[in-house]
Amino acid sequence: MIVGTVENVTAGPEVVRDDFTLNLRRDPELAGRPVAPHEGRWVGHLRRIGAARLCDWGLQCLVDDAQTAISELVTNALRHGTGERVVFRFLLAADVLAIEVDDGSTRQARIGKADDLDENGRGMFIVSALSTVCGVSPDGTRTWCCFEIPAPARGYA
Repeated sequence: MIVGTVENVTAGPEVVRDDFTLNLRRDPELAGRPVAPHEGRWVGHLRRIGAARLCDWGLQCLVDDAQTAISELVTNALRHGTGERVVFRFLLAADVLAIEVDDGSTRQARIGKADDLDENGRGMFIVSALSTVCGVSPDGTRTWCCFEIPAPARGYA
């Protein structure tokens, strides 16, 4: 996992083809507390939104991995963030898809080492394994990942 921003990876605004952002208001809570059911539903909503946008862009080949990354990043933000909002961003550049989640927490995400019987602690490991690159902003508030768009799929509309 690297420290940096999505903008460092996407090479600048001139190559951005779509930039979708959604602000989720939430009940501020202490990090690590159970996610309220009405907030947890956003994970599924954002997975479906992400899949629909990828299909619209002709990038079905990225749907499964992107949905898994969305689940992990948004769930982490809801579980560990302490702010009044979570900001979800889905950015498509010329050759990369970026998913970014801002939870307002200055505690940097990290790739954990879970034991075989642990029920938690694998989220960022999974994101790291599925994505081309993943990282966290220097201030710790945003966690993100990028997927390289396969060359044959780069000519979408």
